Amino acid sequence: MPWQPFPQPGPPTAPRSTLTAHPVDPLPPRVTPPDQSPQPRRTPAGAWLFVAVAVAGGSRWGAGLVRGWAADLPTADGVPGLAAELLRVLLWAVTWPRWELAPAQPPMVGYWISENLRTLLFVAGTVWLLRWLADRPAPSAVYRMCAVVGLVGVATVLAAFGGALVGMLLVPDDLVLSSDPQRWMSVTVTDALQAGLLYGPLLAVAATRSEARPRRVDGGWPG
Repeated sequence: MPWQPFPQPGPPTAPRSTLTAHPVDPLPPRVTPPDQSPQPRRTPAGAWLFVAVAVAGGSRWGAGLVRGWAADLPTADGVPGLAAELLRVLLWAVTWPRWELAPAQPPMVGYWISENLRTLLFVAGTVWLLRWLADRPAPSAVYRMCAVVGLVGVATVLAAFGGALVGMLLVPDDLVLSSDPQRWMSVTVTDALQAGLLYGPLLAVAATRSEARPRRVDGGWPG
């Protein structure tokens, strides 16, 4: 039997793999740390409208107009009478932050200073407290409404005490209110609570509506 030679290996039939250039994955975008600089306090919605209403309602012209409306309300018995009396109280509360550019008579300078100081404390203190509350997170809308009503009530009482104390020091003793400090303080606190009953719920509704509005991606309010 003749010897069979071993078969010689032929050329490879499989295609030769070629090197292909693959694009390199780009680096991830640079992560910038958040801005740690303190952000300015945001004035809540309705604050400047509150300032305008308080200043206009407490002026001599505005107070005369609003009190005229209150005096024209009819008197009645039963539920209509209670509703008319409540509306009369609220109208008088609009004019609580009284102010005048000049005293009516020279003996009334002390009373004029106390009234204007009370208005300044009320308006400035309310706006400051509302801005302070706007920076705090609220768990619910009801919580924020209650907080706004409470802060406005605190601002009215503090402004009333500040104006009353200055008035008792500057108003002459021959005036009726200055001669009876206890009655003066009682009337002042009662009027302050009535003003808080009016301005507190109005500002609470404005603050809650502003928080419920959707924000844009850039942080502003939608137009």
